[in-house]
Amino acid sequence: MIRIWLILAVSVLWLVSCSKHPEVDGFKQIQLHWNAVDEAAESSESKDKCVIEITSKVMSDPVVLKSKLVEISYEVFYQLDEKGGLVFDGRCGDTRFSDLLECSWQSTCSGGSASVVKFHNER
Repeated sequence: MIRIWLILAVSVLWLVSCSKHPEVDGFKQIQLHWNAVDEAAESSESKDKCVIEITSKVMSDPVVLKSKLVEISYEVFYQLDEKGGLVFDGRCGDTRFSDLLECSWQSTCSGGSASVVKFHNER
C-alpha cells in the first residue's frame, strides 16, 4: 500500500513540475544566401567548412536568438583577404531592419576554422 502511495506521489510531483515550465517556442527561421565576390573565393578549399561553421555560429548566437524577428534572411558576401583567408560579410536581406544589431555581422575563416561571428556595434 505504501508503494502505491509513493508511486502516486512521485507521479503527481512529476506532473506538477512539468506543468510549471511552459514550452517556449524560440524557433527562428534563418536563411543564409552565400555569394562569392569572385572565382578565387568560390573555389577556396576551405569554403565549405567555413560556410558550415559560420552557419552554426550565426544560428546559435545570442544576438540572433534574442532577436524579435521571427525570420532573418542574410545575404552573405565573401572574398579572400590578402593572407588567403576568407572574409564573410552578412547583412539582412530586408533593408527595413538594417539598423538592428542582428542584421549586420562579419567573420573571417582561415584553414577551415572560423573566427567568432562579430555583430556590428558589439565591443
